[in-house]
Amino acid sequence: MKPKISIIIATLNSGKTLKQTLDSIRHQTYKNIELIIIDGLSSDNTLDLIKEYSDVVTKCISERDNGIYEAFNKGITLATGDYIGFIGSDDCYLNYNVFESIINDFIDDIDMISYPIVCIDEYYKNEYIFFNTLDKEDILTGKMLPHPGLFVKTKIMKKYMFNDKNKIISDYEFLLRYLIDGGVVKFRDYPVAYFSNSGVSSGNFNSESWKCEISEHLTLYKSLKLEQKYLFGYLNQVFKYEERENTKYLIILLMKNLLKKFKLAEIVKILLGIKKKHKCNLKYCRWCGRYGE
Repeated sequence: MKPKISIIIATLNSGKTLKQTLDSIRHQTYKNIELIIIDGLSSDNTLDLIKEYSDVVTKCISERDNGIYEAFNKGITLATGDYIGFIGSDDCYLNYNVFESIINDFIDDIDMISYPIVCIDEYYKNEYIFFNTLDKEDILTGKMLPHPGLFVKTKIMKKYMFNDKNKIISDYEFLLRYLIDGGVVKFRDYPVAYFSNSGVSSGNFNSESWKCEISEHLTLYKSLKLEQKYLFGYLNQVFKYEERENTKYLIILLMKNLLKKFKLAEIVKILLGIKKKHKCNLKYCRWCGRYGE
């Protein structure tokens, strides 16, 4: 029998965006899918939308929770698939062959695969690729792989789960603990999901979010007794982020980082991609203004 993919979505008043997410799953060519939705007692039309997609929604729980990571943990506990993926209720999969490709990539007893994602600005409808070219040292200093592009063996997810005491960095903590224990991440170079730049963890931080994120990182580094250089590396990233008001500094920083990872021709493609208008072939896409089934 073909391997099963469990997809977990956490929802809370997601009626404006969830239809696109569910539609991108309904039309997948790979059909051995388990779709689990954990809803936090939505008061809008979220639950009505879920009923409309009862042909693809395997399990749905609607009850109060303490945040997205507790919701994810509930989904992990319910999952019966061979692999688990997470998608935001305002995100969607890139095309209808994504799951087919992912299943074909899980060979030779691979536990975890990371894929790039395409980030979309909700207002301007511009898109750019969030690449997944990080190594273990990058991750130890606070850099995170794009979580909608992360697919994991279910037994690994059930072993580590998420720390639901955190508000922001629990996906990072999960990945860090996995790597420290000797886990390996395999990388692929093609994107699998569209990611809306509108969530708490998407970079739209206010000062309170920054305080929370920094506090959670400091607590994590202390609990894991990591070398100080990793803490300093993370804090250096925070300071650099705060300096982005300086356009010249940002351009220099961007080019330095890109030159470490890519050839000049690839950098040109990336820079052109930053200003690229979103365009896709999905049957339902709010960014394209296409609302057919």
